[in-house]
Amino acid sequence: MKTYLLYLFFILFVLVGCTRAELSTISVSFSLLPESNFPTRANDPDEDRIADYNLFIFNAYGLLEEKVYVSSRQLETENGVVTHHTRLMQNVPYTILAAANLGYELPCRTLAEAKAYRYHMAYPDEFTPGIPMAVVLDNVRVGEDGHFPLPLKRLMARVDLRIDRTGLDPDVHFTVRSVQIGGCPASVQLFNVQSKAESREHIFREGFVKSWREVDALNREESLGMSGTCHFYLLENCQGDLLENVTTDQGKVFQNSLYQEVCSYIEIKADYRSPLWNSRSDSFLIYRFYLGENLNNFDVERNVCYQISVRPEGDGLREDSWRVDKSGLEPADKAFILHPAAYNECRSGEDFHLWCEVRPAGTPMTIDPLAHDTDPRVQEVFDYTVDDDGYGLTLHTKKGGTAVVYFKAGPPVNRDTLALVVVDP
Repeated sequence: MKTYLLYLFFILFVLVGCTRAELSTISVSFSLLPESNFPTRANDPDEDRIADYNLFIFNAYGLLEEKVYVSSRQLETENGVVTHHTRLMQNVPYTILAAANLGYELPCRTLAEAKAYRYHMAYPDEFTPGIPMAVVLDNVRVGEDGHFPLPLKRLMARVDLRIDRTGLDPDVHFTVRSVQIGGCPASVQLFNVQSKAESREHIFREGFVKSWREVDALNREESLGMSGTCHFYLLENCQGDLLENVTTDQGKVFQNSLYQEVCSYIEIKADYRSPLWNSRSDSFLIYRFYLGENLNNFDVERNVCYQISVRPEGDGLREDSWRVDKSGLEPADKAFILHPAAYNECRSGEDFHLWCEVRPAGTPMTIDPLAHDTDPRVQEVFDYTVDDDGYGLTLHTKKGGTAVVYFKAGPPVNRDTLALVVVDP
């Protein structure tokens, strides 16, 4: 097809006859080069690796002259640089598209199809063998030396995150356990800069995440109060300016909007401890914040590294919102103790007192002598009186049998238990 188009071009040139110029083909060497070099760590992807590539060459009329897919086994390198060799005409404009690390041959046959193509990832860290990259060069001409660099742009942004603890009170402990990308795009338009997730179908249900040992750097002090850095990756997601006149971080949120699902944000889960509050054993203090160029903007651009320092201040709990979720905390001075025990015995005719010691004061309590109000057989065993403070009750036993009492403490304690009293064992 390429040779046929070349002959056709010569025929048209002769028929038009407007100018005289000597057209000749030249050997061309394309060098596929990542546009910039990011520092990496061992557990992160090799950000400069090229494992495979697709290459499209269109002539000035938008006709496809060359389409190739080169797998990892077919790669050619010169001095460590991936290269591709072909023949093109000098001083003739071309549109050249290249994409690397997709893992398959693109099905596009026209320039319009290629520019509209959306690349989908199967899971958020599918890029670990090599970050997907792409480049579009419009109206370019081959020089005499035949060398042509293709400056590939990574289709992902990198977030370099660290924790600044210099503003925390001395008796506050903030230990990061996981960091996740919320609103993490699952697809991107390869050759359309400013690609964005347009619906929830373009978003991973669970985004890119690092946890426990993978976030150790965020809990290690590298300078006074400042942690080390962790890297997080996500596909380009340029949502643009969606808010107006926002002047504080607290204002960069949405209320009941689709943008809540398609805009990208960081979610940090931390073990928290202070004189007044602790995170529960199965829960965390959660920090969330949207990404973007400023307080009104929600762009996450391809091939850009964003450096973010999270700086909690005071007790770290001054905001209570979607951004600072304290639902996983409980009071440090908290108690839920059943008295006298979970299993008890007594004689019929005795009054037997059960109660819960609960802190903090004011915690709501529910007490339910199970089946007493609905089963006459249980009513024959005992009656009961609830204590004035609502934290216990007295059983007035009448005959042999069993009483089961359910105690439940509400927030912030959120605990429950059963007490068993055997009458005339």
